[in-house]
Amino acid sequence: MLRALRLLRQTAYIALGPLDYLLRVINGKRDLPPLHLRRHVGPLRSFEASAAEFQTYLRLLARLTPDESILDLGCGCGSMALTLKEFLDGGRYLGVDIHQPSINWCRRNIQSRYSNFEFLAINPNELSSESQQRFSLPYPDGAFDVILVKSVFTHLRATEANIYLSEIARLLSKRGRCLATFFLLNDQQAELKKRGLNAIAFDFGEEPSAQYAYQNSPQSAVAFCEGFVMDCLRKHKLNLAQPVIYGSWSGLTEGLSFQDLLLIERSKA
Repeated sequence: MLRALRLLRQTAYIALGPLDYLLRVINGKRDLPPLHLRRHVGPLRSFEASAAEFQTYLRLLARLTPDESILDLGCGCGSMALTLKEFLDGGRYLGVDIHQPSINWCRRNIQSRYSNFEFLAINPNELSSESQQRFSLPYPDGAFDVILVKSVFTHLRATEANIYLSEIARLLSKRGRCLATFFLLNDQQAELKKRGLNAIAFDFGEEPSAQYAYQNSPQSAVAFCEGFVMDCLRKHKLNLAQPVIYGSWSGLTEGLSFQDLLLIERSKA
């Protein structure tokens, strides 16, 4: 039933494509992806705002400069690429995602016009616990100055998250920085939950390291125990470049973003 409803919704968005295109032309936003691709990565109202928000974080927190190389793990249909295409002057962008239609659109509409932008589709089966293959992107060790993992760990199982962190550790340059978002479970969040302040209730799951918001759709929203994430970082010789910037999802009034922000670097030792 759930799959049928999702298919019906996707079909409706595709049918509204011509109207969406007309509205984009009228509003001077012809370069945006079509409606069905934008909706695939999240709420339509936040597509542009979220990209602008994270460009700011990349520049202020991760200290991204125009001449650096950036890997966007989970790039979707190119929201960050569209935001960074004028900023990266001499730098290089690689967008990676498991959604082939989004990658195809990005190749046709962004990569074809900007020679320093590249998009790669990956096989999600390589991340499954049943797979015997080690997930590895076709790039050398230390290839990227900055890695962005926005709203990706919030949809991964613990095994998959560990694999991603392993690959991040391999791909970061010696002075590289990774900006990643999570939903973190900790004592502070638990206290706020008791007061009914968590925006998302993670009440399902038998894994000690992770909980899910939806019993029948675990990867729709995943929260990890903060201790598990810190253990994974140490395992892969990574550490926090600064304290966690907790998000407002847990009920914190001073949360910077909605999700929790982690700035990760390679361990110096």
